[in-house]
Amino acid sequence: MAARRGICSLLSRSLLSSSCSCSSSCSSGYGFGSFLQSRGRVSRLHGIGRRFSSSALAEEELVTPPVQISYTQNLINGQFVDAASGKTFPTYDPRTGEVIAHVAEGEAEDINRAVSAARKAFDEGKWPKMTAYERSRILLRFADLVEKHSAELAALETWNNGKPYEQSARTEIPIFVRLFHYYAGWADKIHGLTVPADGKYHVQVLHEPIGVAGQIIPWNFPLLMFAWKVGPALACGNTIVLKTAEQTPLTALYVAKLFHEAGLPPGVLNVVSGYGPTAGAALASHMDVDKLAFTGSTNTGKVVLELASKSNLKPVTLELGGKSPFIVCEDADVDKAVELAHFALFFNQGQCCCAGSRTFVHERIYDEFVEKSRARAQRRVVGDPFKKGVEQGPQIDSEQFAKVLRYIKSGIESDATLECGGDRLGSKGYFVQPTVFSNVKDDMLIAKDEIFGPVQSILKFKDIDEVIQRANATRYGLAAGVFTTNLDTANTITRGLRTGTVWVNCFDVFDAAIPFGGYKMSGMGREKGIYSLQNYLQVKAVVTPLKNPAWL
Repeated sequence: MAARRGICSLLSRSLLSSSCSCSSSCSSGYGFGSFLQSRGRVSRLHGIGRRFSSSALAEEELVTPPVQISYTQNLINGQFVDAASGKTFPTYDPRTGEVIAHVAEGEAEDINRAVSAARKAFDEGKWPKMTAYERSRILLRFADLVEKHSAELAALETWNNGKPYEQSARTEIPIFVRLFHYYAGWADKIHGLTVPADGKYHVQVLHEPIGVAGQIIPWNFPLLMFAWKVGPALACGNTIVLKTAEQTPLTALYVAKLFHEAGLPPGVLNVVSGYGPTAGAALASHMDVDKLAFTGSTNTGKVVLELASKSNLKPVTLELGGKSPFIVCEDADVDKAVELAHFALFFNQGQCCCAGSRTFVHERIYDEFVEKSRARAQRRVVGDPFKKGVEQGPQIDSEQFAKVLRYIKSGIESDATLECGGDRLGSKGYFVQPTVFSNVKDDMLIAKDEIFGPVQSILKFKDIDEVIQRANATRYGLAAGVFTTNLDTANTITRGLRTGTVWVNCFDVFDAAIPFGGYKMSGMGREKGIYSLQNYLQVKAVVTPLKNPAWL
């Protein structure tokens, strides 16, 4: 589950206030929260796209993406090369299920070549030996190139992933650039300590790059997950082998090429596309990879961790699944709470690891909330993500599409009340109706499992102690949302929740400096902020005797 120019522009607008104190940045749409506000206005003003009309969607003429596919080979040691086997695999347009391009299918031999290049670049190359300031300048040049090519990148991201173009262009690309500005700023500020010891010794604590970092990124936010992984690793002086998700390989290859245009030495960043059981497993188990970072499902995270432990015990950071509670207290402004809860769940087609997928609503306002949530979902604009005003595009692929529909069926069969939606939209592509269930119980699959789709489950609660206990009764602990006007209530709930992030009267605020990660089976380690640097550094103590020191 994930995205992030100044701090103000990246903060989501508090829905407790009727106006935004940073209106210039919010109108530019640079944060997920401000994106929520602008999208709500766009959908009502323009009405472009389709609202719950399968026949209309089927008749819709799709926009031809304004971008060419330029890079489909693996990038190893600064060169685009075919897979060692010569094999390719198709990558698809989720609007239609049709093939966009055929991409080099990396396997174990390709991973070996990429790791060898990264190893040589770290052990013998100039990247870790560069001054930190020089590394910083390359990261900044890269960010400038991304801005220059932002229109092509946004189109490519939407074409390969299915997310609304407005989201890609106005929110995710600016946040991507901001993340690299942030890590460029860190590059020359990473330093160790001098430690006083008992006795006549000079003690230095050095922070050194860890070496070759293996990174595996998911398909729901291909560009942003690239930034979350690559930014801190390069700032610390490491080299990288990155495996893309097989569903969305195109933008990572494009931006990796831009990195080399910015002056990144060959072998420092290598990108291999391929499948998890082949390329992913080879990277996770490789004996010459010094550190592994993975974002994806909890089940796959277990496999990655096992492979790492059975090989060379490389340290692993995991950002995994979630089933985040969104708690609406009895003092809530229902209209504002409905809009924020809608965004928390349906954003990015519901394909967010931190989506507010368990909507807990106090019993006193429950019926009103359900009625207004149903009406909001029915107004949601679904259609070609390249068209202005569209809020929701297709799910990523046929597998995820079928999974979402299975969970909807499960909700119906378990006697949850289907308020709206519940089926596909159109006859081609992977569009799902925005779906709302009420009268959901904690033991239903739709309340327990990570659906990763546009399915809102609304549960009723009576008091704060009860909702904290129920919110925590899950194997996940990634994020949560709390909607209340009472400061004491907010403090009580936020301290009680066992999650890595709690948003109060906002949701999906992903500033570059805010750490993100989970408790329990939602992962280990943190992305973004100062904490992400720790993932890519070794700590070395150097102790030297002192003779006749003037002081200790």
